[in-house]
Formats: sequence, structure tokens, C-alpha cells
Amino acid sequence: MRDHVPGELAAAILRDPDGYEHRASELWATRPALVLWVRHFG
Repeated sequence: MRDHVPGELAAAILRDPDGYEHRASELWATRPALVLWVRHFG
């Protein structure tokens, strides 16, 4: 699956609930992950 992930997504920096930064690719480094985009209007 890693070969199908755009480099921009894999390199994206995300913050966890405690405010620590992680690369998106860490989500699926050791197990599969579902990446979902939810947009809030309102």
C-alpha cells in the first residue's frame, strides 16, 4: 500500500490530541490505516 500513497500525504505533519507532531506516514508504518477526510461546513 505504501507505493500507492502520494508523497505529499506521507510527508504531511499531523498533530495528535496532545499537540505532538507526527508524519502521516507513521500512521501506517506498522499496520494498515484508513485515512478519511471530513470537511465541516458551518
